[in-house]
Amino acid sequence: MSTMIVNGKEVEVTHLDKVMFPKVGINKAELINYYIQYAKYILPWLKDRPFTMVPYPHGVEGKHFYQKRQPEKAPDYLRSVTLPSDSEKGDIAWSLVNDLPSIVYMANRACIEMHAWFSRVPHLLEPDVAIFDLDPSGNTGYEDAVAAAKLIHIILDDMGVKAFPKTSGATGLHVVIPIEPTPYEKVREFLTAVCKLVVQADPEHFTIERTIKKRGDKVYLDAVQNAKGKTIPSPYSVRATDDATVSTPITWQELERGIDPKLFTLQTMDQRMKDVGDLFEPVYTMRQKLPDVDSFLH
Repeated sequence: MSTMIVNGKEVEVTHLDKVMFPKVGINKAELINYYIQYAKYILPWLKDRPFTMVPYPHGVEGKHFYQKRQPEKAPDYLRSVTLPSDSEKGDIAWSLVNDLPSIVYMANRACIEMHAWFSRVPHLLEPDVAIFDLDPSGNTGYEDAVAAAKLIHIILDDMGVKAFPKTSGATGLHVVIPIEPTPYEKVREFLTAVCKLVVQADPEHFTIERTIKKRGDKVYLDAVQNAKGKTIPSPYSVRATDDATVSTPITWQELERGIDPKLFTLQTMDQRMKDVGDLFEPVYTMRQKLPDVDSFLH
């Protein structure tokens, strides 16, 4: 065990030589260094959002687990918010990853991925983002998710709603709409209505069927994930894949031209940021009101 001084705080780090991504030879020290370097792009997303820990103590080839509750011996600098539990008796103290020492703490605990809520303290029932999670099923893949994203973009553009795509870090895509804090129910209603329009346009390739076995070879358009307690990986979060891929913001133009999400990894992000900068910067200041569903269905 050793100690790093991060923004004036002592952060304990351990097993820095542990290989987290055997295929590409990335160890924990490199993972921590990545999050130190990219924290300024990630923290605006994570700030005040309850954080779910997903440790991979033995790297991506080992088992992982989900941990909602803040560790009992968490350092003083790691803030938390205590909320009633939906599944357990009593309350749960959720971590808030609001600063650089906190993100280093999570990376040291082998939290490869940075998972946080859609909503922030104190508006935990009102998310400030509405997100389409486009998830290929069966024999579908990334290109099919791209086709869905393009249709969504056309529909949103027609409404005057600005949205920002990012790769999931796997085969899917996330389409993120920055909004003023809005009740989850209204967010889901809007997203579901848009998803239904996409399915109507091409029912052979897209579905809103939640049961995996019933989806077949279609892209699942997930709107119900927008709910209290659900999480999504942050922009620039590393994903627990063999190649250490990263959930990466992209432009609609790149989506049109065709771009391979496997190109975006922990090892390639430096060049990516030099080329395009932080494409999600507008998300944190833009606040849109979602159109009324009836206004575009009739």
